Amino acid sequence: MYKKRLFGRRSSGIGKISLVLALLFLMGWATGLVSPPVRAASTTREELKEAKERQSALSAEKARLAGISRQLDRERDELTGQLAWLNKRSDEQKNLYREKTAQLEAAVSEMEQAYADYVAAEEDLASKQVQYSQRIRTMINYRPKSILEIFLSSKSLQGFFTTLQFMSIIADADQQMIEDLQAGKDHAALLRDLAKQHAADMEEVVEQLEAELAKLEADAEATRQDLEEVELKLSRQQQAEADLLAEAAMVAELVKTLQKKVASEQATAAAKATAAARATAAAQRKPVSGKGWAWPYPADRTIYSAYGMRFHPIYHYYRMHTGVDLGGKYGNSIVASRAGEVLLVRNPYEGRNTGGYGYGNYIVIDHGDGYCSLYAHLKNTLVRVGQQVSIGQKIATCGSTGTSTGPHLHFEILYNGSTVDPAKYIR
Repeated sequence: MYKKRLFGRRSSGIGKISLVLALLFLMGWATGLVSPPVRAASTTREELKEAKERQSALSAEKARLAGISRQLDRERDELTGQLAWLNKRSDEQKNLYREKTAQLEAAVSEMEQAYADYVAAEEDLASKQVQYSQRIRTMINYRPKSILEIFLSSKSLQGFFTTLQFMSIIADADQQMIEDLQAGKDHAALLRDLAKQHAADMEEVVEQLEAELAKLEADAEATRQDLEEVELKLSRQQQAEADLLAEAAMVAELVKTLQKKVASEQATAAAKATAAARATAAAQRKPVSGKGWAWPYPADRTIYSAYGMRFHPIYHYYRMHTGVDLGGKYGNSIVASRAGEVLLVRNPYEGRNTGGYGYGNYIVIDHGDGYCSLYAHLKNTLVRVGQQVSIGQKIATCGSTGTSTGPHLHFEILYNGSTVDPAKYIR
């Protein structure tokens, strides 16, 4: 009854079939019996593509690092030249500083000597002024009371005039001496002031040189630190380039290995495709009853268990065998016996050799004229519901899922929902 409901005439029950299939698919998905699409493992081609992409990325990174290295080289050369110029200027400033410092010391000595000369002149003037004052006081205290007294006390007229002249000479000489001493003091003061100004000027020059020298040394130190930083960056950059070159060499070797592997896989795939094409062609050359049915297991054309009543190898009692058992090797190709539309795909044990009960993984194809074909105990299913398949197209691989004693294909043909002997169609 189940098969009649599932595989009845499309003209009379297509709506019910679609509803049943949808419910079965949803129930299988919810219970885990129908596996969702699984992302295929990375193939050699994908690995090669990733390796080449990495190779391109490394090449771009190499160019970028080379550009950075060139920039750092330019910065290093510029800083090296700048540091050399600063060191030269610093040496020149040090020589000039030593020269001006010596001149400052000489100016200070000259100023000190001028001060000493000024003090000596001032002391000499003060001493002479004291002597002059004492002499004046003596002359005032001891000279005659009047010119008449000097005249009367003189022995002669000539003596009188000689005394007056002598007193005038002494007074004039003292006055001249005082004036000369004052002029000497003024000159010493002028020399003192000039020496002081010269020393102040030299001190200002030396201070300016000290400031310039300090700035040069600070600039040189900053430049030296910048140069050390650039050299450190350049060293790290060179190490990064060396590491990148090592990785690039490894990736290049990997690309070569993967290219060889891809070529080998392509050759193997081509050989398999040729063998499959030959098997499919051989199967297609064996139509039965003029209806164009192909042998669904190209690798082996032996029927190991026929359609009809048999002693069940697992349940150990006689029961109806509703199909034929073909082949017997895991992974061998299974092809569509006729063109049609995939009606049902059940694959709760997808990719497994064994497991489960009943049909295990299986596919049903509707051929559109009342005929359907069923392929059971599969390992991998390679089609989807609603897909159009052609005669001889690979749709699955051989397995032993479900109630099975070993790898084989259980193949059924149904006409209007009832099983018929497949051997009459595929031989």
